[in-house]
Amino acid sequence: MTEQQKRQEQGTFYFNDVPYTVPFSVIDYKDEQRGYSFAEHWEDNYGVRGVPSGNGINGIVLHWDVCASVKHCFRTLCQRGISGHILIDGDGSVYQILDLEKMAYHAKGWNNPSIGIFLQNPVDQSKNDRNRESTKSREPGKNKLYPHLDFTDEQKEMIVKVCDALCQIFPNIPKILPPLGDDGLITTAVLPKSERVGILANYNVQSGTLGPGDSLWVEFYRAKFPIRNL
Repeated sequence: MTEQQKRQEQGTFYFNDVPYTVPFSVIDYKDEQRGYSFAEHWEDNYGVRGVPSGNGINGIVLHWDVCASVKHCFRTLCQRGISGHILIDGDGSVYQILDLEKMAYHAKGWNNPSIGIFLQNPVDQSKNDRNRESTKSREPGKNKLYPHLDFTDEQKEMIVKVCDALCQIFPNIPKILPPLGDDGLITTAVLPKSERVGILANYNVQSGTLGPGDSLWVEFYRAKFPIRNL
């Protein structure tokens, strides 16, 4: 492998403007041509963490964006006064749109200790953008199955890599999944505050949300992320 190939397989996540090398390419908010950034024009879309050293960050919250592209997602976040830290496009491309030191507005009531990741997925089966497979997930609170577009293979592979890298950068994020529910599957319930650590779905921290469905958990199982024991 050439040095150029090695560089292409490495990227950078920024925390408090300090670069941390990760084993995959990242298009970050410092890239004026290709990146997306809240830093200059959208300061009202994010806040300041209570523990700026990073010691208070102990969770990663996964969302789907219900958008046609990363560009569409970023524009929608800006317009709605919300934000995230990382976007993953349908082809697996990773974008850091906000310094990890900043508090993104992505999970009401649980923004301060968490990192927000949005995965591009239009969800609606009539808006299939990449010949995505259709799948079904349990509706939180009811556990009735509903159909939706699945994530791409590239996204499934990348979300595991991204979460693994973040767990290494922030040692207070345990490399664990939510506990099982009564149905023997990852719970779709809103977890008590003391249990909102590790890798979480949006519905584990905020009621009234669906995303990002069930199919991502299988990828974490394969990567040996343990399910939490209560």
